[in-house]
Amino acid sequence: MFDNSHALEWIESVKLLVKNSDGESLHSEVKEFLKDPECRRVLVACSGGADSVFMLCQLSAHAESLGIKLIVAHYNHRWRGESAEQDARFVEEMSRQLKCPFLTETRSQNEPATTETLARSLRIRFLRTAAQAHDCQCIAFGHQQDDILETQLQRLARGSGTDGLAAPRPVHFFEMYPTHIRPLLHLKAGAIREALKKCSITWREDSSNKNVEIPRNALRHVVIPSLQNTLKRDVSQGAARSRALLEEDAVALNQIARKSFPEAFEGSEFLELNVLRCAPKALTRRALTAWLSKHELSASMSAAMIDQLIDSVYSGKETFRLSAGDFFIEADATSLRVESTHLCDIPLKPCSLKPGESITLSTHAVLATQIVPVDEALRKRLSAGTIDVMCEAYIALADEQIFKIRSRQPGDTFYPIGAPGTKKMKDWFIDRHIPVRERNLLPLVITDSGIIAWVPGLPPADNLKINATTKTALKLTYKTRKTTLSN
Repeated sequence: MFDNSHALEWIESVKLLVKNSDGESLHSEVKEFLKDPECRRVLVACSGGADSVFMLCQLSAHAESLGIKLIVAHYNHRWRGESAEQDARFVEEMSRQLKCPFLTETRSQNEPATTETLARSLRIRFLRTAAQAHDCQCIAFGHQQDDILETQLQRLARGSGTDGLAAPRPVHFFEMYPTHIRPLLHLKAGAIREALKKCSITWREDSSNKNVEIPRNALRHVVIPSLQNTLKRDVSQGAARSRALLEEDAVALNQIARKSFPEAFEGSEFLELNVLRCAPKALTRRALTAWLSKHELSASMSAAMIDQLIDSVYSGKETFRLSAGDFFIEADATSLRVESTHLCDIPLKPCSLKPGESITLSTHAVLATQIVPVDEALRKRLSAGTIDVMCEAYIALADEQIFKIRSRQPGDTFYPIGAPGTKKMKDWFIDRHIPVRERNLLPLVITDSGIIAWVPGLPPADNLKINATTKTALKLTYKTRKTTLSN
């Protein structure tokens, strides 16, 4: 364990590290991703360990040439008392000297973290929330080459397919979350530590990493060294090559599946059974997995349940029904669909609304409007960004007009305040993680000229924002009320 009691001049240490680096310090795929003009801000997950410290140093050294801004995030699991607090202070001081904003969160006493899996879930949730709140296009993780085989062995034990065994990827895209990048995936742990030692750069060593009762540590310290000695070869390097080949296969299969089943990847209400049955099982599995994800049912379906669904599709049965949380996956002679067990999705009927009125929508939600003065208190709230856009919005009220209220329609576009431009409403819903089954229930408030003024879950329209001269505003509030019906 390195002694980190002495203070470091981090900017000078970064310069020395880059000067002494041999070869590419950042993975080539990650570097290409970071060069994209769309990638402007990167959230760097830094624990204070050797890998994440090396990663932060390298990203800091290349940030200007890549045109990116770094934000450092540290999650404190509170597993090691004062030592964990020292980790946080270490990362905070490193971030301060490197002139990177620093974000941190400490696990609440009420949050269980009794296993490595639970702890990782809490950390990922914090990182994704922080990335989205600070407009970061990606999250950087310090995984290196030796982590690949550890991940593969764990996933083999769970029965993962090509997509699972292709992890961790250097660049991993998600539909509803910021991209995950792993700049060090081409480097070995030993090489990273040697490079830091050579420059007298310190890091924090997590004592729990030596606990072989934790599965990943047992793989790292017992199983993999034994495998290496038995086979007399570099098993980590071999696993890294297999991972890359599996990723190639997974990408190709997913591309073919998207072309073969576009309706599944778009979250269609129905899927045609004959089309599913005529395709190779590998493509059908991908289509069904994507379809379940679009309907927010992935968490309700275990691997065994998905296998059962696949078997039912290929069995040729005319009808079948499988449980999926609060829903059923049902099949008749021609199609597969999702049915609710107890909730009724009441369609939103079009209606109109005058400023100052309040109406109860057909979905049993209430949409209310109120004409209010734009005073100093309101301006402070707008400036501070404390307004919950899921249930409240303020727009500049130019004239008396009647608003049309309806659900979204194909091709609807919207330009909310703070956005770089106009985008399809469907894409905004995806970005804001609004479940598929809720999107058609949200009311779109439309002006006389046909412009979308507001939809709950997003800021109001940019061209209706309150400016320095606005005297009067229209306050819109939205309140839902769930209706439970007996079957």
